[in-house]
This record gives sequence, structure tokens and C-alpha cells, in this order.
Amino acid sequence: MMKDISALPDYAALKKLALTLWQQDSAYHGAAVMVGAGFSRSAASTGDVTKKLPLWNDFSKTLSAELDSDSMDPLRLAEEYCAYFGRQALHDLIKKELNDPAWTPGDLHKSLLELPWSEVLTTNWDTLLERASTEVHQPVYSVVSKQEDLSSARSPRIVKLHGTIDKTQDLVFTQEDYRKYPQHHAAFVNFARQVFIENELCLLGFSGDDPNFIQWAGWVRDHLAMHARRIYLVGALGLNSAKRKYLESINVAPIDLGDLVAAYDERDIRHLEATRIFIQALKDLKPKQAWEWAPAQLHSTTATGTEASRANQDASRAAKLLEERLPSLEKDRSSYPGWLVCPYPERFELQGQIADPWPTPKNLSAMDENYKAKLLYEITWNYQVTYEAIPSWLANELLLVCDPDKPCILTKKQQLEIALLLLKNTRWMDSPEAEHIFQVTNAILRKGKRYWPESSDELTYHNALAVRDRFDYAALEQCVEKITSSDPVWKLRKAALLAELGSFGDGETLIAEAYKELLVQYRNDRNSIHVLSRLAWAHWLMRGVDMSSFSEDFKAFPSSYRDSKCDPWNHVEYIRERIAKGLDKQEKERAIEPLFEPGCYRDNANTLSFSNELHPLFLLEGVSGAVGIPLRWNGVSFLGEQAARLAELEGIDNVHRFALAIRSANSDTSDVLKNIFSRIRVACYSDDDVVFLLNQCTRAINYWAEKWREKSTSVAHIAIERLRVFVEVMARVSVRATPEKAKEIFRFTMSLGKRSEFHHFWLFDPVNHLANFSLESIPESQQYDVLLDALSFPLSNEIGVNDRKEWPNPVVKYPGKRKQDSALDRRIDEIIDLIAPCSSQSAPALMRLLPLIEKCFLTDLELKKIAEKVWGSDPDIHALPETGLLRYVLLELPAPESFAVKVLVRRYLFEAKGANLLSRELLTDIANAAQAKNINELPSADQAVDYFEQLIVWRPKKKGDMFGFSQHEENRTAELIGKVLARSVVPSLPKERLTEDRFQSLCAFYSDNEAPAVLVAFSYFVVANEKFSERVERLIRQGFQSGSESRLAYASYALLIWRNQNESPALDRLILRLIYLIGENRIKGLSALLWTVDQMYCKNYLSDENVESLVEILPVIFDNSDYRKISPSGRESVSVSFVRAACVRLVGNIVRNSQNQNGELLRILEDAKHDALPEVRFVEINNA
Repeated sequence: MMKDISALPDYAALKKLALTLWQQDSAYHGAAVMVGAGFSRSAASTGDVTKKLPLWNDFSKTLSAELDSDSMDPLRLAEEYCAYFGRQALHDLIKKELNDPAWTPGDLHKSLLELPWSEVLTTNWDTLLERASTEVHQPVYSVVSKQEDLSSARSPRIVKLHGTIDKTQDLVFTQEDYRKYPQHHAAFVNFARQVFIENELCLLGFSGDDPNFIQWAGWVRDHLAMHARRIYLVGALGLNSAKRKYLESINVAPIDLGDLVAAYDERDIRHLEATRIFIQALKDLKPKQAWEWAPAQLHSTTATGTEASRANQDASRAAKLLEERLPSLEKDRSSYPGWLVCPYPERFELQGQIADPWPTPKNLSAMDENYKAKLLYEITWNYQVTYEAIPSWLANELLLVCDPDKPCILTKKQQLEIALLLLKNTRWMDSPEAEHIFQVTNAILRKGKRYWPESSDELTYHNALAVRDRFDYAALEQCVEKITSSDPVWKLRKAALLAELGSFGDGETLIAEAYKELLVQYRNDRNSIHVLSRLAWAHWLMRGVDMSSFSEDFKAFPSSYRDSKCDPWNHVEYIRERIAKGLDKQEKERAIEPLFEPGCYRDNANTLSFSNELHPLFLLEGVSGAVGIPLRWNGVSFLGEQAARLAELEGIDNVHRFALAIRSANSDTSDVLKNIFSRIRVACYSDDDVVFLLNQCTRAINYWAEKWREKSTSVAHIAIERLRVFVEVMARVSVRATPEKAKEIFRFTMSLGKRSEFHHFWLFDPVNHLANFSLESIPESQQYDVLLDALSFPLSNEIGVNDRKEWPNPVVKYPGKRKQDSALDRRIDEIIDLIAPCSSQSAPALMRLLPLIEKCFLTDLELKKIAEKVWGSDPDIHALPETGLLRYVLLELPAPESFAVKVLVRRYLFEAKGANLLSRELLTDIANAAQAKNINELPSADQAVDYFEQLIVWRPKKKGDMFGFSQHEENRTAELIGKVLARSVVPSLPKERLTEDRFQSLCAFYSDNEAPAVLVAFSYFVVANEKFSERVERLIRQGFQSGSESRLAYASYALLIWRNQNESPALDRLILRLIYLIGENRIKGLSALLWTVDQMYCKNYLSDENVESLVEILPVIFDNSDYRKISPSGRESVSVSFVRAACVRLVGNIVRNSQNQNGELLRILEDAKHDALPEVRFVEINNA
């Protein structure tokens, strides 16, 4: 007995049928099956194992016996029986002989129906197939028992050509039934004709002598002639040469499985086993789908650890193993389905495929040169697909085989592919090494265009990505123009680059063209994963582009994308997951993990972890570069959120971090800019990073400003968006600029204000930040150099900007000494002329002039002119003029009658009643007037008493506030009242008015309201009367212990106010406690404590022991406040630079007043000169 089915003479026909069944041949719709009685007899089962479903011979015997006839022709006998006993009697006989309810479908029924038949036809009268189909869920069959069912049934169908017992009135059996079948069952005939024309037909359960087979085969031959496709007759047929020749002559291809079941002596068992073998063979011959591709497993699963180690240590053995694995690697590459982006599981397998043994330099050197070159090419393909970065040693090996001018066994195109991979890899290499490889590969690819035409576009595309990440948009424009390939993928990539330039219209056209071309290609080759993969990406991009214009409704992607592992969403989601996983891991490594045992924890920062997964940066850049995915498209984010989160991952070089952050941001307020360019992060960036950002931002601003100036509707929106981002980034980085560079930036900013394209309200904030932050980087002593530039910046009413409060208004607070300068004189005069009498529009001009007034910079003539402008030519000294500023500022401005103005302002400040006093504007005026330099305006004793009584009884209103708006407003009011009481009212109370009752009232107010400034007011009570000492000491101590920075700051300031007036043991205890607090080195609130201690030191309030303690702790504080030790997103990052500045200020005062020069303190002063942030590095310069 033959055991190997592939040895059958009919195996070729079986394979052809399987190929058609699984629809791997595009020339065919598929395969249909016609099931005969022999299949049911073999497959069905009943309780009585001795019974079998009847065949034609069995019916012939029964009919012959009842008719007492010698004929064995079943159709003739059925005709005679029907004529003699009637059709109903014939039906009853069939029903009795079949006994359909007693039979149960077998496993073969289910197995047969699970195959992807286009249609299932049967001449059987039983219901076994129908019943079996209810257990099959893929595919789902519709049952057609009558012709009328054809119109409502969907394919695939089980079609009962000869009727069904108990369901149809007519069962096809007699000669007359067969003769009139085309007339009585025309719909079935037409259906069968269509099936036979479109599909290969498999006959199962028929014999060569079966009447059904003879009738249907003859009908096909007579009516379809050459239009019918091949018919396959399957079974344990036992054909001789004559029968086989006959079947072939009538276009029937027999698949005779008789030799495989010859050992079975029972005929029914032979047919059963033959059917089982046939169905299993069809399943086994199911072609492997292209998307089921998987790389070969090249790791030795049987080698012991010793053998594996020996293979890696023995170069010749390793070389031999690598050579042996070359055919598998080549097969993987050649059989790769052509996914534009390889699915993650397959890509992960590829990453570690060539690792047993490793292709180290030592192992490669032991290989034959030809084998080595081939292996290096396979490694190149592997890295192309997986997006991994090439290690330096491998790059050096690849350089040896990548030049077509140095022939080797590789084709010139293959050598150029290696050169291209090396070129792409320079993005992830250190500069010196990358520059050399770039020069070599760039030259190779330029010369190799004749061997590989696409290399020119590849080279240009690489350069385009490089200049894109450097924000060189002019160069990017040139690169885009050089990409000329008409390939759909190149159109997608070019569209992505155009999106970076804001050319969305041109980009959309390219994406639409690529999508249409790929649709046509897929229509012509529906089995191509290469085409389907690219179509899926083009479809995904097309839908995103449509969303940006709201031109199309959302439609789900075809299931074929996901089935073929081509669905872009899977890749995008995987990128998101990898970035999220990386950030979670990063966060975990920064934290400690408390253990169950008390006092025990695990410091995850000291935990080493290893991962074979690709870094998310390589993944995102690899996928987006291969496809041509923009991060953002006209308001739609493709990978914007992912890029923004990726920028926060450690281990990314700053060039790419900056590119990710800036490209993913869509405004100056984007969170990614706040995170990546936070003050602490900016302080930690290298000088080279700072220079790079400042230079490239300047170029980008000029580029987009020109685009915005052109007011082209296609790029206008993106131009203003890009300007917002680049100006904001430059503003944040400008705090790192040197004084000369800062002056250059400031002047650049001032020039922007004179350009109409920057008068858009979206640019007000970033331009304002650029002006203010760059001015911070100019020492006070050098700010005169940019004074004229600042004054020349147009005021809002000069350029017709209505929103004067938002328009930038750069103010130089340290103008220096006035020098002879006609341009400066003229500009000051112009600003004065812009002051409108009694108008809030004057505020911007007055704010520019106030520092000049305070520093006595203006001439008497200019001061007189200001007074006339503010008060008018005919001043009314009984009413305060409107200036748009707080009213106390009038005391600083020149006035026609200074004394009368002071009386008028004091009346406004200190004679308010009722609700007027609770105006937040008035409260702000009172608090600032008390502390403003050169003003220090306080109420009289009686006014102070009146205000104290009015303000001390204020309490927030108790009312429902779902969103907390009113509570926020109430807290602001409480805070302002606290400042007024502490700065103005209580200091003005006479000693005799600082009574116990008022102290208790103040305590109640302090307890009931969120007003920490009130702490300062208690100091005046203890100065007036020592009986308050213990209680005030307790309040200050409680303030020191508070978790609130503001309460801690006011507690220290209250201590200073108290010490300014008195000396006492309580003060000594509090000062000692203050020194201890500083020694705890808590960044939170530390800057205020250091400021207070600095004031005390300068006033000689500190003991020698206090100073010694400070000298010991200050270096520790300074070192612990290193920006690199502070989390950019932590609470400490808010005030750490103030801590360093306060530390430097105190150290400077100690050093200047100390005879012994402490080396650590001197180091702090030296380090501070080079500090990254201006508030620290200019402390000593500005204090000089």
C-alpha cells in the first residue's frame, strides 16, 4: 500500500485543485464541490452500526424487488415505480429507505464544510450537510432548498439540486425528472452553469457509474463545451486505464486515492479513509500566506553552554557557522513579503537573528572574502528592516565593501545599498566619526546613480531629514525640489517634507496621487503584500489629510490591512506603547520602592536593566522616515503626541530631542516646549546646544517671517504657528546667552517689533518673552547699550495695536548714565509725546519712562513735559488723572504741584470707606505704596486705626462654588488685605493702639483667612509690648514648620522686622532656629530664608557661631542645588536658581567682610560667574 500521497499519479491534479480552492491563482474565482451519496454513506453515523445509507445500487435492488423486474437501471426502475404506484409512493419509499432523522453528520461533514468552497452543491436528498453547517462558523453557509431561495441566499451556499426530504415537493429521481430538469429547474440550471464556468468543480462521493455523475457530467459537456473549467472526480475510484481515458475525454480529471487505502478490504471503509485523506491533503496543501512570513530561527537549540561559548571564542568555527547560515539569511530576504514597515514581532525576531555566533570583527576576519561580503549584505538588509543603529565596528566593516569602484561578489546596487545604510546611520553617530562616513558614502552614492537610479533620491531624502532636524527650511526647500521619483512611496515621503514647509496643498496632491496609483496596482495584484502595505499607509495618510479639511466622513479601514499585518494603526499604537513604557521605566528608575520590612527600600536608580527592544527614537524615526509620516498636518496630529512624549525620554541626543519637541509643538504654549525648554533643562544644556538653538532659531524665524509676510493662504497658518514656537524657544534659551550675544538677541527682538508681520496677537507673548529673557542676560551695568533699542520698540498706539496690555513693552530698568545722543533725545521726546492726558492709553509710554525718572536720567525739560502730558495744560489738582497705572505711581511721576498731588493721592489711598476699601485695585495700590522705593507712603495714625477696624472684620463669603472661582477670588482678596495690614496699616499704628484686643483680632483674621503676610504684622505688636513675645515667637515657629513656602518666607521676614527693632532671648532662639532650618538644606522656601539671613548678616545680627554654621552649610547648599540634580518637573525646580542666587549673595557678603578667605566660599563665587542662569551669574556683578 502506498503511504506517501505525493507519490500518487494524480497528485499534480490534487495540488492544482488545492491551489484553486485556497484562491492562490488569480485566474480563478475558487473551487466548488458537488457532494454525492457516497460521501454521506461514508461520513454519517447512526445508533445501529450495521446500517448504511443507501446508494443507487441499493435503491435499484429495492425497486426491482417491488416491481419484480430484472432491470438494474435505477432511473428506469424509478420511472416504472412512479408510473405504477404513483409519485407519492416513490417519495415514501425514499423517505423510508433514507430515514434521514436517524442519521447524524460526522466529523467529515464538518471538515469538508470548513474548507473555503465557493459553493457546495449536492444531489443528496438527506439534510446531513445542512445540519453539519450549523456547527461551522467560518465560513457561514446559506442553505438553498428551493429555487426561490437563490435570490435571498448569500455565498457560500449549500444548494440542494435534487430536492430535500420533507422540505420540497419534488425529488429528482426518475428518467423523466432528469429529462425535464432544465425546464422545471431552470434557476438551478443557470446557477450551476455559472458555478461551473467560474470555478473548478470537485465531485466527492460519486463513482464513475453514478447516474448523478453521468447526468451532470454529460450536461456540462453538452451545454458548456469549452467554457467549463476542469471537473475533478475524487475518491477511492480504482480506475483502470480505459476508465481513466474515458474520464479524461469528457474533461474530468480523476484523483484516484485507491492505492492509499488498498489495505482496507471493506469498500465503505476504503471510501471513508480516502475521503479523510483527501480533506486532510487539501488542508495540508493550504499555501502559506505571504503575511505569515517569519525569519528563520538560527539559534542553536541543542548546543550546550560550553559549545556555544566555544563557537564564539573559536573564530574559525564561528566563521564556518556564519557561512552555513548564509542560505537561510538569503532566503529570508528574498522571501520577505515587502512590508513597507515590518510588523513588530517579525522585526523583533530579525533583531536577534544573527547572534549565534556574533559576527564580530574577529569572526568576520576568519571568513572567506566572498562569504564575508555576502554576510555583510544580509546584515545590512537586517538593519534596514529593523531600524537599529549600526555599531562603530560594524560600520568600519561595511565601509570596506560599499564602494562599487572596488568590485566584490556583491552587485553594485547591493554595495550602494550598504553605503546608503551607513549614510543613514550617521544621524546616530558621534560627530567626528559621522563626518568621515558621511563624506565617504555621500561621494559613493553621488557616483552610483547609474547603477541604482533611486540612490539619488535616497541621498537627497537623507539630507532633507538632516536639515529638517536643524530647522534649515531654506535648504529643505531645495532638497524637496530634487526628489523627482514617481514611485508612490516617494510621493508620500515628499509630501511629509512639504508638510514641514507648510505646503499642505502640494502635499495633499502627492498623497492623493500615490493613493490612486496604489489602488490601481492593488487591483491588478491583490496578493501583493508589497502593494497592500503601501496602500494601507497611503490610505491612512489620506484619511488624516481629509480630517484636516473635514472633507470626508470617517470610514473604517478594510479588514485586509489587519489580516495582512499591514494596518498602520498597529504600528502607531506600538510606537505609543513603547514610548509610554520607556517613560514609565524612566520614572520608576528615579523613584525608590518601599519594601515591606520597616525602614527598608530599593533604590531603582542603582538597578541595571537590559532590553533587546529597539529604542523608541529609532522606532519612530524609522517608521516615519520609511513611510513619510509628518508629525503634524495642518492641525491633525499623526505622530505629534508620540514625538512630544518621546522628547522627554533620557538617552536621546539633544539635536533630536530639540527636533522632536519643536516639530511636535503647535504653539508657544505647548506643553512639550514647557518641558523640554524649562528653565532647569535649559540650564543643563551644553554651550554647543545653546549656540545651535540660538543660531537655528534665528534662521527659522527669518524664514517663517518671510513666509508670513507673503500672506500666502496656503502657508499663512503654519507660518504664524512656527513663528510662535521658534520665538518662544529662542526666548527660553536666551537666558544662556553671553552679554554680547544677549544684546544681539535683544536688538533682533526689537527689530521684530518694527515688522508688520509680528503685529499679530498670537506673537505678542513669545516676542515679549524674547525681549524680557534676553534682557535678563545683560548685566545691569551694560543695559545702557540697548536702551535706545528698547525705547525704539514701537508702542502699541504707534502701530495701531488695540490690545495695549498684551503688546510687548520692553523696559530697561537700569539706563546708566545719560550720554550725549541725539537719537536717544529724539526717541525720548517721541515717547513723551505719546502720553495722552487723563488716558489709560498712556500706560505703555509711562512704563518705559518710569525707570528713567527713578534713575534721574531725564532732563528737567523732559520732566516738565511729562508733567504737562499727564496732568494736561490746565491741571485739575482736585482729581487724579487716569494713566492706566496704579494711582500711587503718580507720586513718582513729575507733577505741576507735588504737594497737592501727594495730598490727592493720600486721600485716595487712605480715606476709602466700606466696599471701596475692599477693591483689589485699591488694596494693591496701598500695599505697593508702602514698599515702593522713594515713596514709602503710609497712612496716618488715625487712618491706620480706621483701616484696621474695617479690614480686620473681613471674612470670605460662605456660598456654594462648584468650580472654585469665587473661592479663588476670595483668597486673592484675603492675601491683599494681609499685605495691606502687614505693610501699611499695622506699621502705622501708634504703640498705644497696638492693644491686646487688636492682637486677638489679628490672630482671628490670621486663623480664618489664607493670608500669611499677616505674620509680619505681629512683629510690630511685640516691638511695642514684650507681653506679646511668647505668642509671636510661637507664631513664627509655626511658620517655620509650615509646608507653605509663602508662610515660611513671611515668618522669616517677620523675624527680621522684629530684630530690626529689638534684641531679646526669644529673638536669639528664633535666629538659631532659622540657621538650623537653613542647615536642613530643604530647597523649598530656602531662598527666602537665605535672603533674611543675608539681611541679618549685613546688619550684624548674627553671632559668630551663626556665621560659622553658615560657612559650613553654604557650600553644601550650593552644590546640592546644582541644576543637574534637580528634577525639571519637580517643585524644587521653581526656586532652585533663587536659592543659588541667595547663596551667592550671602557668600559674597561674608567673603568681603571676612579676613580669612575660605576656599569653598571662593569656589562658590567663581562658579557663580559661569552659572547657566543670569539671576545667579550676575549676582556679584549687579551688587558691585
